[in-house]
Amino acid sequence: MSKPIVFKEYEQKNHSQTQLGKGDLEELQKYIDRQNLSSALDITPNWINAKSCVGVIKYKNIHLQILPKLICANDKTENILKNLIFMLSYTRKLEIKTSNADKLYASENPFIEIFIREYAKSLSECLKRLTPKNYIFEEDNLTYLKGKIKFAENIRHNSCNQAKFYCEYDEFSENNALNQLFLFVSECLYNISKDSHNRKILKFIINYYSEVDLVRFDRFSAEKIRLSRNQDLFRKPFMLAKMFIEKTSVDISKNRFDSITMLWDMNKLFEEFVFEIMKRMQEELQCKITAQIGRRLLRGDNSKKRNTFVDIMAEKDDGEKIVLDTKYKKFRGLTDVANADIFQVSTYCLLHNATHAVLIYPRYDENAPSLSEYFLNTDENAPKIKIGFKTINLKHESLKDNMKQVRQEIQQIFL
Repeated sequence: MSKPIVFKEYEQKNHSQTQLGKGDLEELQKYIDRQNLSSALDITPNWINAKSCVGVIKYKNIHLQILPKLICANDKTENILKNLIFMLSYTRKLEIKTSNADKLYASENPFIEIFIREYAKSLSECLKRLTPKNYIFEEDNLTYLKGKIKFAENIRHNSCNQAKFYCEYDEFSENNALNQLFLFVSECLYNISKDSHNRKILKFIINYYSEVDLVRFDRFSAEKIRLSRNQDLFRKPFMLAKMFIEKTSVDISKNRFDSITMLWDMNKLFEEFVFEIMKRMQEELQCKITAQIGRRLLRGDNSKKRNTFVDIMAEKDDGEKIVLDTKYKKFRGLTDVANADIFQVSTYCLLHNATHAVLIYPRYDENAPSLSEYFLNTDENAPKIKIGFKTINLKHESLKDNMKQVRQEIQQIFL
C-alpha cells in the first residue's frame, strides 16, 4: 500500500505538493463524484482542498489521509490519531480499545492498520471460544436416506440406480454466510496489510476457515446477514466486517480491497463527543441531558422536511432549559461568531421555551477567550434570551489522560 499524502482539515495543497499526475487526479475526481465525497475533498485545476471530514481515502495507488487540527497540542500525527480514535471510541462509533493500537500509530498507514488490528484481534478471540454454525439447507444424491426424499428429482436421477436417494435436509455447518463473510474480509485485509502482526492473526483466521467456501460479498449481501442469539459474541467483528464491506470496493482478480474510504465529519463527532460527556455527567450536573429534539417551525405543517433540531438540551432540576449548540470552528472572540449561529440558537430557544443558550466551540488558542454572557438585542417586551460562549480544550497530547480537565470545563458551562 502506498504511503499516504497527509492533509489537515481545510488544508490546501497544490498538485506538485501531492506529486499526483494529471491521470491520477482525473481518476480521483471520478471516484469522488461516484462515491459522493465532495463534502470531504475538492479538486480544482491547481489545488486539492480538504474539508471538514477526517479519515482516509484510498483509491488504487492514491492514498490520502485527512487529520483534524483542533484536537492535539502539537502536530504529531501519532498524537492526533490517538485523540481521534479515542473520540470515536468514546462516542461508541467504533468499539476500539485505544491501548491495542499504540504500536500502530507510527506505522505507514495507521488508520487502516488500526482497524485491521481491531477486527482481526476481536474475531480471533471469538473463534477461540466458539465457531458460529447454522443449519444450511442442502440437496444431494446420497447412498443413504437423510432428511426427506424429493421424489421428482429422485426419479430423474435414480431411475436406473435404486441404491441412491435424492434428499433435501438441513446441515448444521460452519460453511454459512457469517463465516464466509469473515473469510472474505480476512482474505482481502491480508492482501493489503503491511503490519506483520496483523497478517499473522489474519493468516490464523484464514487457516481456521479452511473448510469454508470463499464467497465474494458486497454491501447488499452483507446487510442480509443476521446474527442469531448464540452468535451475539461475534457482534463486534461482524460490525467491523460490514464496515469494511460498506466503505470499500474489491479488486476481484486479487481478492483485495481496491478502494477504502473511512470518513467522519468533525462537526458531528465534536457534537456527539460533547453530548456523551454531558450524558455521563447528568447526576453531577443535576441536569437531564437530551439530544436532537425535533420541532416543526410552523404549526399545522405536516411535512417531514421542516423539522428543526436542537443539538443538546439541558433541563435543570428547577425546570430551567438550556439550549447547547456545538460549533466545530475557529473561535477567538465575538468577531468569529456568525450571525446565522445566533439566529439559530435564538429560534431554538423560542421553539422550546428556553431563555438561555450556550454556543460551545473547541479551544483554538492556548488560553480561553474571556467573554461575558450577552442578551439578545430584542424589544423590551420580548422574552429575554441569554446567550453564552464557551470553549473546550481538546488540544492535549493525550485527550484520554486529560478527560478530568475536559469534564471540569463542561461543568463550568452550567455554573
